[in-house]
Amino acid sequence: MATTLWLLKLIMAQWIVIFYPGVLVFWLIMHNNIERLRPMGTRAYWVAAMAWIITAGPLLFFRSRIFSVQFSMPEAVRIGLELLGVLTLLLGAALLLQARKKIPLKTMVGLPEIAPDKNQQAVLNTGIYAKTRNPIYLAHWLLVLSGAALTNFAANWIMFALDCLVLPLLIRAEERELLARYGTAYLAYMRQVPRFFPQVR
Repeated sequence: MATTLWLLKLIMAQWIVIFYPGVLVFWLIMHNNIERLRPMGTRAYWVAAMAWIITAGPLLFFRSRIFSVQFSMPEAVRIGLELLGVLTLLLGAALLLQARKKIPLKTMVGLPEIAPDKNQQAVLNTGIYAKTRNPIYLAHWLLVLSGAALTNFAANWIMFALDCLVLPLLIRAEERELLARYGTAYLAYMRQVPRFFPQVR
C-alpha cells in the first residue's frame, strides 16, 4: 500500500514538472500574440503547441536527474506538508469541478479567443466565477503546491516558485484580451470579483 501511494505521488510530481511548464508557455504565447494568431484560426494551436513539445521533451529525457534531489524533513514537518498536500489536492480538484460546471469545453481550449466571432459567449460571472475570476489558474496553483508538499522534490518546489512568478503574467495577459473582447462588461466584472483568491461572503 505504501509503495503504491509513493508511486502515485511520484507520477503526480513528475507530471507537474514535466508537462505543466508547457501549459504555461502555451497560454503565454496564445494570450500575448492573439491578434497575430487569430488569422490562422485553429492552426494557431500548432504554433503554441510547439513550445509545449520543446519544454516537455528535454524535461522528460532528463527526468532522472531532475528528480534526484529530494528534501529531507523532520517527521513532524513531513506530516504537516503531507496534510497540506492532501488539502490542496482536494481543493484544487474541487475548484476544477466547480469551474467545469460553468465553462464550456470550447472556452477551456481557447476557441472564443482564437475565433470570437464564431464562438461568442457572455462574461462568465456565475457559480465559482462569482467568487474568483480565475478558478482554473487557482486550481492549477493548488495542484502544483500539492505535488511539492506531498513529495518534497526540489524540482517541484522550484516549479511552484516559477508558477508563483508566471501565473500573474499569464493572468494579466488574458485580462488584456478579455478587456478588448468584452469592454466595460468585463471591467465591471473585474471590479466586483477578485482576480485570484476567492472572496468569502
